[in-house]
Amino acid sequence: MKCRLLIITVLIFLSGACRKDPYHLSIPETSLHISIKRLEVDLFALDPDSIMEKVPVFHDKYGAFFDLFNYQIINIGGTGQVTYPQYLTLFLTDYLNNEVSRKTMELYPDLSWLEEQLSDAFGRYKYYFPEKQIPAVYTFISGFNQSIVIGDSILAIGLDKYLGTDCYYYKRLGLQKYMIKNMFKDKIVTDCISAWCSTEFIYNDSVDNILSNMIYQGKIWYLTKSLLPDQPDYLVTGFSPEELDFCRKNEGRMWEYLVEHKILFMSDRLTIQKFAGNGPFTKDFGTKSPAKASSWIGWRIVENYAARNHSITMKELMNEDDFQKILSLSRYNP
Repeated sequence: MKCRLLIITVLIFLSGACRKDPYHLSIPETSLHISIKRLEVDLFALDPDSIMEKVPVFHDKYGAFFDLFNYQIINIGGTGQVTYPQYLTLFLTDYLNNEVSRKTMELYPDLSWLEEQLSDAFGRYKYYFPEKQIPAVYTFISGFNQSIVIGDSILAIGLDKYLGTDCYYYKRLGLQKYMIKNMFKDKIVTDCISAWCSTEFIYNDSVDNILSNMIYQGKIWYLTKSLLPDQPDYLVTGFSPEELDFCRKNEGRMWEYLVEHKILFMSDRLTIQKFAGNGPFTKDFGTKSPAKASSWIGWRIVENYAARNHSITMKELMNEDDFQKILSLSRYNP
């Protein structure tokens, strides 16, 4: 009897030893350091009467991001336009913008914590993709226009979209709860990395259907978690802890529903939006489910695929656009 017990114990130990954490891998340390340039600090310290005098200074310090900010974020046109000083003055002297600027500085007087997290994440990114560029990182205030903006080698963060879920301004804007739930400090770094990964590895499939969308998003979350292994899953996905718990407890049921109702290969836009788009919940899975619950299954499929195909590199995984192949080789069966 003791012998049988010993054998069973050893087998359990060995089976546990084989299940390696796919995210906390030993990565060589790098000297990479992300230094964040804060446009909102410089802009709101500016004397409106000296705008045109300071434009060359802003161009020199912020480069292409300054043009991106003017043209695409606050939409006031280029610095060479006659109306530019007037429009920028209106933006900088607006009462609400100044109020939000003060609130932002109260919450984010220092961003060294974010620089540290982004430096670690992009150090890992450089390890997996040595040929890719590391973005210059900026922050801004836009009148609640943008959260994360990605440009050519640019990653910019709209800090006024991360003032906290209890922020008065968000309720005043009439935003629904599901829109506000991720507008807080701890969500910034995962939003940055997820957005950057989404633009570096663009969704590409000849057949646009539910399966392709859910596995693509699963790949993005898998890479985000790999670059930020210490971030909890609810921050990676944007689900609440309760919503994540729902997914874990109902994984088999959700998968069974998708298969039995032949939803995986549906390609009409309304169905794709229902399962892959934003919202308060996924209607077919119940009101306690999160929106994009099917994408969480996509993440699980990608994890299984990576675990069963050890020779696949991160680069090969992210460049693999045959989503049916990923499903087949994952042998996913919750």
